Amino acid sequence: MLVSPAAKDSPTVNFLRKAEIGITVTFLTWIIYTIFSEAWILSSRVAASTTIDGLEKSSISSSGYVDLNDGQLATFLSNLPALLVFATLFVSGRKLLISQKLELKHQLIYYLFIGIGMNIYLHGPGFLFLLFELLFNYLLAYKYAGKRGFPLLAWAFNFTYLILAEYYHGFQFSWFAPSLKFLDDLPVEMNWSGVNKMCMLKALSFVLDYHWALSKDDYMPLNKHKLDCNECNEINVCFTYRMRAHASHYSLLAYAAYFFYPPLYFAGPTVCYNAWISQVQSPQRSYDTKKLIIYGLRIVVVFIILELFIHNLYFPAIAGNDKNTWIWESFTPFELVIASYVILKWIWLKFTLIWRFFRMWALCDGIETPENMGRCMSNNYCFEGFWRMWHRAFNQWLIRYLFVPLGGSKYKIFNIWIVFGFVALWHDLNLNLLVWGWGMCLFIMPEVLVKSYFQRSKFLNFRKTLKYSWLCAFGGGIYIILMMAANLVGFSFGVRGLIIVLEEIFTLSGSILLFKVILTATMATHFMLIVRHQETRCEIKNKGF
Repeated sequence: MLVSPAAKDSPTVNFLRKAEIGITVTFLTWIIYTIFSEAWILSSRVAASTTIDGLEKSSISSSGYVDLNDGQLATFLSNLPALLVFATLFVSGRKLLISQKLELKHQLIYYLFIGIGMNIYLHGPGFLFLLFELLFNYLLAYKYAGKRGFPLLAWAFNFTYLILAEYYHGFQFSWFAPSLKFLDDLPVEMNWSGVNKMCMLKALSFVLDYHWALSKDDYMPLNKHKLDCNECNEINVCFTYRMRAHASHYSLLAYAAYFFYPPLYFAGPTVCYNAWISQVQSPQRSYDTKKLIIYGLRIVVVFIILELFIHNLYFPAIAGNDKNTWIWESFTPFELVIASYVILKWIWLKFTLIWRFFRMWALCDGIETPENMGRCMSNNYCFEGFWRMWHRAFNQWLIRYLFVPLGGSKYKIFNIWIVFGFVALWHDLNLNLLVWGWGMCLFIMPEVLVKSYFQRSKFLNFRKTLKYSWLCAFGGGIYIILMMAANLVGFSFGVRGLIIVLEEIFTLSGSILLFKVILTATMATHFMLIVRHQETRCEIKNKGF
């Protein structure tokens, strides 16, 4: 930075601020161009010289291929037309019910009827295993909710059911009776274990919200929130208030309708039971027609960018298909760094498209959920900020149902190991992901300690200096590199890829590469800090991209 963030406005200060923005934007534009041009050259060279397993032929790609190796993305894109038709019919039916001013019970029956029908179509007999999960949780809550130790009991059952379903890729009817084997042999559109993760979150949300309603043990006071919140008024309340408020409907009908609710059934973003039932009663007003149209156009833009991506950059297939391991093992450290960054961009685009599509569906139905991907992946410089923005809905769920019950911020350094261990196992029973989860904890601990150290009153004046701003930029740059390393292990080239990079760092070329990466990450953080200060000055709350 050329001027301190605390510097008062003046012609000279304003000129220097504009100059530093211009210099930084020019530098970062050149870096972004370099990264993606090098990535395109590398991807095209590999595609032209060898066979990449996982690619499919495409007539609109410059190299003639499209990367649909990722099953989740391929399934979503192939079913997108059908999902659009289904979503339109579903929302139209709900609007018709609202226009008839029918009671809440009739709306819940509509949700349940559509949800169960969709469930049976997708999972066939496997629907019964989800129904068992739903009913067993309800019986647990009916019998023990409000009693001490119930949260631990609920967590124990749901976590065990999740791990077993994940490990066995669903259960077999023949385990219970050989004569039922024919049910296992019936063809299905989708294995029920694929959506069990989302169902588990909803089951725990319902039973724990119900438990706290009975025990009057909700740890989040509402009176003070409504007084202090800028969004809450006599007519409307914010999403946070809806999430924390105790709803009066804890019936089996409402729970089942929530459990099978189509817009949030496949991928989220998740929403807690209290917030959901509150908006069924009183639909959200945050997004009017104009905002919904703009939101939809943004989704279309993300879709177009993702299509360009998968038709030209094939690193997700190279990293994600075991048959291509020999390809990336021949990459130089520079090429691995480029490929890792591009893969993270692809992951961000994929989940942004999927999550926002289903969130848009829910919004059109009057249900607002937390917005995942509040910032672009590259607009984060610390672990806490990155996690909160990337998985905002899941993060809020974790805070309410796991982090705070474990002691919250008071025991943060200890309970994050449980939280991120659960997050890793929830995603997949995979050693790389467990290394990623606990690697995140290792990086979060010093971040928390350093932040708390510099927040002390004796550093008040130092925090206003130019030296402190550049110290933050450098620290943020280091943390960007650490985050890329953690995500390289968890979501791209695994531990082996990280070892290849680390082995080369201590060579001359590796040291030069490391210096360039640190410089780039520091300048990127510098620009992010400028953006953050501008947001604070302009009181911007909706970060968008």
